[in-house]
Amino acid sequence: MGDYAVAVQKLAIEIMGAITESLGLGPIYLTTKLDDGMQVMVVNCYPKCPKPELTLGIPPHSDYSCITILLQNSANGLEICDSGDGSWKLIPVVRSSLQVNIGDYLEVLSNGRYKSVVHRVTLNSEKTRISIASLHSLGMDVKMETPKELVDEEHPKGYKESSFNDFLVFISKNNLDAGKSFLNTLKIQK
Repeated sequence: MGDYAVAVQKLAIEIMGAITESLGLGPIYLTTKLDDGMQVMVVNCYPKCPKPELTLGIPPHSDYSCITILLQNSANGLEICDSGDGSWKLIPVVRSSLQVNIGDYLEVLSNGRYKSVVHRVTLNSEKTRISIASLHSLGMDVKMETPKELVDEEHPKGYKESSFNDFLVFISKNNLDAGKSFLNTLKIQK
């Protein structure tokens, strides 16, 4: 697992470099902060379920990360919420590939140009689903904020700054299953 963790961290920094470059911030804008930041790896096992319609593997949520890189076996179950109509779309597993999800940190950084993906996991009646999620964030107390270069008359500042520690305080005090979202608390009302 150690070699995989090192390789996926390097990949995350490369992907984030491309993203920050696309925002006009340059490819090394976050490199040091990500290198010194946190990588949280979660191994999930969802046993096959004879009546998958009666339960969820993981309820709807977004990740408080810059990006999440997901390695998964061949069992389907990952769904994303269509922000247009609120429907759930199954993301088919592509063999020998990684799934990259945009997290809340990146939505804040990009001032909403990149949107965090709300997703859930449903169970499968035929196969056990196994995944390894690697979440990449800044350090515990390092604040993510929208850079001034991404704020103008057409794109006023849309988010307050926050840290991973701020997120942990929020989830310790709120029931996320009740639909509460930390990202929504960061949005500046216009």
